[in-house]
Amino acid sequence: MYEVFADLHIHIGRTKNNKPIKITAARSLNFENIANECVDRKGISIAGIIDCASPYVIEDIEEFLKNGEARELADRRYYI
Repeated sequence: MYEVFADLHIHIGRTKNNKPIKITAARSLNFENIANECVDRKGISIAGIIDCASPYVIEDIEEFLKNGEARELADRRYYI
């Protein structure tokens, strides 16, 4: 058994291009900022992002993968 730090309920407020996802969330809560905050500052290994089914968020994630800022693992999870 090993210890994992996780946040399993994160809402996205906007996309990278400022399209609204969840109006009541902060504008700075986009996928890129959330991922960087989790990894760089908080040391979170697992993040459950609630709004990932939004087509706009999927575009942001695909761009992250395309640019090599994240990579898809064998079981279709993502590593940043």
